[in-house]
Amino acid sequence: MNLQDWQLERQLTVLAVSGGVDSMVLLHVFKQLNFPCVVAHVNFGLRGSESDGDTDLVIQTCGNLSIPCFVKRIDTKEFATENNLSIQMAARQIRYAFFQEILEGQKAHYIATAHHQDDELENFFIYLMRNQLHTAWLGIPLERGNIIRPLLNIPRNTIQEFALNYAVAFREDSSNASTKYLRNKIRHLLIPELKNEYDSVADDFQFISSLSRADSKLYLSNFQINWETEVSETYGKSGLSLEHIHIPKSFYTNQDNHSGLKNKFLSWGFTNNQVNEILNNPINIGSHWICREFVIHANRNGLTIKQRNITEITETKIWVNEVVYFGDFQINMIEINGDQVDFNEPNCYYFNPLIGNEELTIRSWRIGDKIQPLGMKGTKKVSDIFINSKIDNDRKNDFPLFVSNVEIFAILGLKRSTHFLLGESETAIKISWDTIN
Repeated sequence: MNLQDWQLERQLTVLAVSGGVDSMVLLHVFKQLNFPCVVAHVNFGLRGSESDGDTDLVIQTCGNLSIPCFVKRIDTKEFATENNLSIQMAARQIRYAFFQEILEGQKAHYIATAHHQDDELENFFIYLMRNQLHTAWLGIPLERGNIIRPLLNIPRNTIQEFALNYAVAFREDSSNASTKYLRNKIRHLLIPELKNEYDSVADDFQFISSLSRADSKLYLSNFQINWETEVSETYGKSGLSLEHIHIPKSFYTNQDNHSGLKNKFLSWGFTNNQVNEILNNPINIGSHWICREFVIHANRNGLTIKQRNITEITETKIWVNEVVYFGDFQINMIEINGDQVDFNEPNCYYFNPLIGNEELTIRSWRIGDKIQPLGMKGTKKVSDIFINSKIDNDRKNDFPLFVSNVEIFAILGLKRSTHFLLGESETAIKISWDTIN
């Protein structure tokens, strides 16, 4: 375990324990080393009896080890709805706000999470596939503020061996076995094959990412001084959740600040295309850019960044080979070889590669919208398609429209149009989607 200069034997640490193997091993390691700690566990109420089983195990284990345990039970779906957040964003806010609350209440020094070496490699590929290269190479920091990751240099198999050798009880989230989710595809399919061919890949990546962080540090220290002087930031009560940032026009138009701004925007989850458009093109008042957690608004005085409200934005651009977030959906548009087309694959459409030359947007339904459905000669009102599909009025905006110029060429999950048919092209544009939660 990497102990840095944390002096964990002398000061109290809050352990974030879910009940999974990684955090349960972290708990037992702290106990074996006699490091003072308390446990914080959140039952998000998302997996029914599975969630309750996790909570029961954490409480029982803490009782057996004589370690104080603090549990928060919450209806995450209700919280997400009330705050216009995706389930994942809501869970993150709930989790870290609770950890911070316990840290302050117990006068602890650190919050320790159980991220490990394989998590960092998985994150690299996730950000790589989102075309967020800068964030991908920076990796997961060992320490950020009062959050530390003592297991970050430990491979997953070492953690699993510890659990086996010391009979550490843990719970397995049943969804972790499914390759429906991107992280699980990377974990179960990509990384094992990669390690078979290149067994030191995780060690080497951590070394490279540490160099990337060091290379950025000197420039960013000067940039951060300017940022703290000129930019206003507002955070939630916990100090962890960003509520509002205002970047003056004089700051973001200054070329000397562009590298630092690019680093910040990419680290928040904005894509290269979005960042380049913000920094390198004239900005129209009212423009906006969306990522998974945040939205940037352009106004007369500069740029405003705040938490993304899933019902707030009704239109945004989409580019080939980048991920876009709209409402509760993560939408990916990529170019593939023609032989990779699989019309039986769910949650995707295929289009002629010429569509990549168009200016494309995703937006919500508007009164009067029409589409020419595939197989029909004439147009049909989108509202009639909603009626035929038994979509209630309050759910119409749950189905984004894909638009080229003024032509609607698809309704997510319901219809595609006759525009941009695939034909005999050697390549294709694939638009796929997943719900964020």
